[in-house]
Amino acid sequence: MPFNIKIIETAHGNLETPIFFPVFHLNKQGTGSFPKYWNEIPEMRTMLVNAHYISKSEKFKRISTKGLHNHFQFNGIFFADSGGLQSRLNNAIIDPLEILRIQEEIGADIAATLDAPVFITDNISDDKHAEYIQRTVKNALLASKNREREDMLLYAVIHGNDIKVMTNMIDYLNRKGNFNGFAIGGLILKRSNYRHLIDLILAIRKRTGEKPLHVFGLGGPAMIPLLTYLGVDSFDSSSFLSAGSNRVYFAPEQKSFAFNELPQTEMLPCVCPVCSKNSFEQVRSQRRLIGMHNLWMISYEIRKLKMHILEGDLESYLDYRFMNSAQIKIAYKYAKSKVGGFV
Repeated sequence: MPFNIKIIETAHGNLETPIFFPVFHLNKQGTGSFPKYWNEIPEMRTMLVNAHYISKSEKFKRISTKGLHNHFQFNGIFFADSGGLQSRLNNAIIDPLEILRIQEEIGADIAATLDAPVFITDNISDDKHAEYIQRTVKNALLASKNREREDMLLYAVIHGNDIKVMTNMIDYLNRKGNFNGFAIGGLILKRSNYRHLIDLILAIRKRTGEKPLHVFGLGGPAMIPLLTYLGVDSFDSSSFLSAGSNRVYFAPEQKSFAFNELPQTEMLPCVCPVCSKNSFEQVRSQRRLIGMHNLWMISYEIRKLKMHILEGDLESYLDYRFMNSAQIKIAYKYAKSKVGGFV
């Protein structure tokens, strides 16, 4: 598989793959505890928001009038998820055309179609599984037919517990609709079955051709290099913040550590702006600082991946990157055999 950097053109500038979207969910008041990372990490010009959450916030009218960019004072690229997961978990009634209009009104640069998520416990022989698949496809085609903003990229979301079903979804959506890219949902709970995860992503990557491929929810520091190797173009996660809240520190090119596992010294094993300007104890005591450090590590990882893709030695870097991570090393070894065509 050739590893190339793609350029994705959006209304607010071009994106170079691989791309990470930090996840931000507005609370009821339309705010939230979230660092303005774009003022501190110049390369991090992206954000993933939830259109359903925004529509329920007290600041929805202002955001829909002013737009996301003015609301956040951030001239980056916004990816608006639909809220499909909330519709399944909370039995929320979400209209696919209404959510499309919200995504357009708030000024999203990329929008995901409204999905009906398939969980790992849903049996492919069950009528419910087929119902979720059909609803996801129907919603995507409705969005494709009724979109009004041509400058907003539209990604069709796909779900399922069967690779053949999911690849057939892509073929059907490509024939019947007009989509700028595709996004896979429901993979978080499937990550422990790395063989299925890898087989699924590679099969979908092959079907999507040159169109961008996004994976929802899998954006941790170890998963990003593996997903990039599998041909995924973009990913999202709030793990940098949730890890910070739990005092978990993303170490450079290593696994994550709880602070009580790190050597008790004045210096931290990192030279990012957070760790360079603050002592061990200062970082440990402030969740925001840990979260910002973790986001710096993700930014650093993506920069390294781009450099090695350009230099043509991505595999050599990943051989080194996963050398001391037993579980992900096994997954990467399997991925290499599949990418190389030996299995």
